[in-house]
Amino acid sequence: MSAIRTSRSPDLERLEAEGFRLRIVQGSAHHLLVAGIPAVNSRREVVRGTLYSPLEIDRDGKTVNPVSNHQCWWIGQEAPCDSNGRVMSEMISNAAAEDKGDGIVTSVAFSRKRADKTPYANLHEKMWTYVRMIWHEAQAIDPACDPRTERAVPAVVEAQARVFRYPDMATTRAGIGAATAKLLTRRVAIIGLGGTGSYVLDLLAKTPIAEIHVYDGDDFLLHNAFRAPGAPHIDDLKEPKKVDWFGAIYERMHMGIIRHPYHVLAAQLPELEGFDFVFVAIDDAKARKVILEFLIAHKVPFIDVGMDLALDGENRLRGTSRVTVGTPEYHTHIAEVVSFEAPPADEIYRNIQVADLNMLNAAMAVNKWKRMRGFYADDVREHHSLYTIATQVLVKEDRA
Repeated sequence: MSAIRTSRSPDLERLEAEGFRLRIVQGSAHHLLVAGIPAVNSRREVVRGTLYSPLEIDRDGKTVNPVSNHQCWWIGQEAPCDSNGRVMSEMISNAAAEDKGDGIVTSVAFSRKRADKTPYANLHEKMWTYVRMIWHEAQAIDPACDPRTERAVPAVVEAQARVFRYPDMATTRAGIGAATAKLLTRRVAIIGLGGTGSYVLDLLAKTPIAEIHVYDGDDFLLHNAFRAPGAPHIDDLKEPKKVDWFGAIYERMHMGIIRHPYHVLAAQLPELEGFDFVFVAIDDAKARKVILEFLIAHKVPFIDVGMDLALDGENRLRGTSRVTVGTPEYHTHIAEVVSFEAPPADEIYRNIQVADLNMLNAAMAVNKWKRMRGFYADDVREHHSLYTIATQVLVKEDRA
């Protein structure tokens, strides 16, 4: 996706042609700012401020109309006042500052719908609605003030480095750019793309991690199709490497998927030292032990996941879903809660997995990572969670 061009959107182009000072920011979310709006302060002085609106665009970089969000926000020293110096509280929905992400902090939030309660047709109509209300009061004091320049001013477009191939409108529509920015991470690894690891990738591919490295030496086989995201066509099941199968899918969305078509053995361990975080999703107990010990020794934070399922006497599955966190500061619990023992040679090891529990295991892991990053609130700060199927109980242990 290239940087937004106002020529693609008649509403933005029209604002630009009218002389408004537009600033478009493409970062964790997409933002529209209109600077230089005359407003009255509490001392009945005419000052200038900025109107802010989320900028929702489509795959081609055009604005989405009608506009889904009717609100605007103000950036200025004070909330706009009327010509008597009284705060225009009738249009203010939130008088507190809000962090919109990407360095944008607003002062107050406005809420003004159209008289018929229908959405604004486009951003030209929406922005003018708010401009008129604020500017009208300023004109009563200074009739010559104007939010527009005498000639068209090209919009300033600030486009940050992108990890997605098309704009993240989920973040923009939800207004959680500041929260999403906390997920900005340089390099994350997923070791193992089986049932759980593939769902971890599915979730991480929707976050602004610069590079997601995937490690797995196995092929994508027929049984994998029944416990992984998506629905492969039978003609596609030609046993590609898992990293190639999933890489090809998620590279459609995320530009930083880096494939490693091999297992992590002793020779590959040094590769893990440069990661900001590692997800370990393998069922080889011996390999898990070596990997986790290396990560702990080299102070690389990680989450290790696992499931333990078995059939009972009535052919019902029982078992647990586990998520265990290790950090440079907190890792002594690992040996107590993670099994590093391989099953006896004479034991039939079924390795039972089902898609919904793989998905749950992955969701628990990614949810915990997001809590560690500050995206979600984390009042418990546990380092080990165990969900039991039969009782629906989630036990949280080893709290920081």
